[in-house]
Amino acid sequence: MASTYSSTLNLELQASGENSGTWGTITNNNLTKVESAIKGYVSVAIASTTDALTATDGTTADEQSNAIIKLTGSLTGNTTMQCEAVENWYIVDNATTMGTHTLGFKPAGGTATNLVASSKHILYSDGSTMFDVLKDAGDIKANGTLTVSGNTSLDGGTFVFNESSADLDFRIEGNGDANLFFSDAGNDRIGIKTASPSTELHVVGGIKATGGIDFDGGGFTFNDSGASVDFRAETNTLTHAMFIDGSADKIGFGTSAPTSGFVSIDQASSTGAIAVLTLDQGDADQEFIRFDGSTASDQSASLSTDTSVGDLTGHIRVNINGTDFWIPYYATN
Repeated sequence: MASTYSSTLNLELQASGENSGTWGTITNNNLTKVESAIKGYVSVAIASTTDALTATDGTTADEQSNAIIKLTGSLTGNTTMQCEAVENWYIVDNATTMGTHTLGFKPAGGTATNLVASSKHILYSDGSTMFDVLKDAGDIKANGTLTVSGNTSLDGGTFVFNESSADLDFRIEGNGDANLFFSDAGNDRIGIKTASPSTELHVVGGIKATGGIDFDGGGFTFNDSGASVDFRAETNTLTHAMFIDGSADKIGFGTSAPTSGFVSIDQASSTGAIAVLTLDQGDADQEFIRFDGSTASDQSASLSTDTSVGDLTGHIRVNINGTDFWIPYYATN
């Protein structure tokens, strides 16, 4: 009876009583192939866009029997490397120069998995489909510490931290900040550059938004602690379209230095052709301006009942419903 060969490693299965004088060599070849399957290494240069690992019955020269297979060479197009259509494991080191091309690894006649450039893969073939074990493994659970020294890519699906809603904090370090992002699970708070957020979102440092910010419900408070902190809003051409001077407790429009009044408005453009202030009253039976203050019979208070006036000093230009008028003003009597 002639020898047969195993389907996975192509070992020569000798029939009883055959191969007189050569059975020792054949057995040694089989043991060599078994050793290669456990710890063997082979480097294979890809020669074409459709290439295959050698798999030869009964010899030690076949590439497929090795545990570790290093693929080299420069791809000239989208390429497929195939192995025999049998169930097996492979550790593949993709050292090819891929350029913009893809490199698939598959069982003959089956479905390939694509290899990543300059990466090492643990592959499993069920005889018809090649699986990337780590990519296709599904759920992975680590009871201890999981340390990843390289990059981690999430391609599809979602990432959920602390799905069981335990009191478990989450922290991301920066180059020089141990708490660049900190999730305080026990208090349901997020801290940026702080491990002790005092509200739902606590940011230490500046915030820059290139898009819009919407406040839907609730209030917005700037400088709730009452510190000497300024606030500034820019327009297209004005660096201080609105300015709050925190130390002086004053508000300026068009100025970075609000002076005598609580509110200062500075229309500084000599060619702007615009008024300093426009009042548009939609409620026809209501006043434009309401004055509330202290009243005196002389001119010592902000409101006076004294009907005598000083000398006419000048006029202030105003516009009412599109027509210019002049309001006279008088010196203190």
